[in-house]
Amino acid sequence: MSNPLWTVTKFEFVRQVKKPSFWATIILIPAMIIGMFLISMLISNNNKAEGPTIDENTKIVVTDEAGILPKESPLVAKITKEEGSKKVVDGEIDLYFYIPADFKDTKKVEFYHVSEGLELFNMDGQAIKSILSQSVSPKFSDLDVLALTGNFEVNDNKLTKTGEESKALGHAVIPIIVLVIFFFFVTLFGSRLLMTVVEEKENRISEMILTTVSTKHLIVGKIFSMMLLGLIQIMTLIIPVVAMAIIYKDNPMVSMILSQIVIDPITIITNLALLVFSIFLTTGFLTYIGTITPTAKDASQFIGPVIIGVVFPLYFMSAFMATEPSGFVYFLTYFPLSAPTALMLRSAFGTLTTPELIIGLAEIAILSAIVIRFTVKSFQQNAINFSLSLPKLRKK
Repeated sequence: MSNPLWTVTKFEFVRQVKKPSFWATIILIPAMIIGMFLISMLISNNNKAEGPTIDENTKIVVTDEAGILPKESPLVAKITKEEGSKKVVDGEIDLYFYIPADFKDTKKVEFYHVSEGLELFNMDGQAIKSILSQSVSPKFSDLDVLALTGNFEVNDNKLTKTGEESKALGHAVIPIIVLVIFFFFVTLFGSRLLMTVVEEKENRISEMILTTVSTKHLIVGKIFSMMLLGLIQIMTLIIPVVAMAIIYKDNPMVSMILSQIVIDPITIITNLALLVFSIFLTTGFLTYIGTITPTAKDASQFIGPVIIGVVFPLYFMSAFMATEPSGFVYFLTYFPLSAPTALMLRSAFGTLTTPELIIGLAEIAILSAIVIRFTVKSFQQNAINFSLSLPKLRKK
């Protein structure tokens, strides 16, 4: 005899896959992603000419081993690259440029500055091209031509205030991917699970199903089937993104992101655990609503508030990007509906400590177990009830 949990999971999975609406969604979402990516690339290309944001108060120092700049230039300092980067960390200077002696061959300039955020581009690095182009001598040597045309690279070295290399963007990639997966899963499959439960009640299908499987197997099997359907959707999201990354690998933004991605096993494991627990919590809560509402029309009124509660932290992105989290951010971090999104955002922006992550994971895991228990009891008691009803966990 087959496992009843697997039977329910397989039945729900096959039933959803056969629906044309499922495949319509599968095709629509990747198409939207590709379209938004192409639009962003077009906007990025149009904004390449944007100048740096420095002003007269910006402290700039240049180590010119190639001898392009005049020796009397106030920007030139006879210091080593290590000394220059240390001055940046200590706050003595804002921008430090290192022009190596073999600049003519390498066509590269090192750029050092402090960066604590998710910084894709820093246009201040382009300031060296303006400085060099204005300082060439009339003899127009090969170095002068190179400086004048600006046909060289500026390697951006982001540093933290402790002097270490800043990899904020690289550490944020995994949490952001998990957040996107969670968002699409909840919006696409969470509401579908809710409506499925209510429709089965309306059509009296649940009465027949409960004669062959237990309520626990039915509810958990439905959630597992939605997770399998979510894996298909995830693959349709990943494939176009990977394809676009391969096609545009020479684009500055894409190459910068790919080069900075940090593959940390602990980060991957904790974020995957957070994703799974969050899916159980959210889908369990939506399924619970389906068990206490009599009709699909009544249930649809609750979908919006639940989704808003889940994505609520996204409306306060600037608060989550702050180096020091506010009390409001802490509240959203531990409020049941907003906790998954808030934890993922804080993990992405590097403001989530290890104890806070452990507490958040424990809270979501415990709450998901409680919600599933409530949902099972509620469905068992209200499978043939067609009025709004709250579950009674204790039998009289």
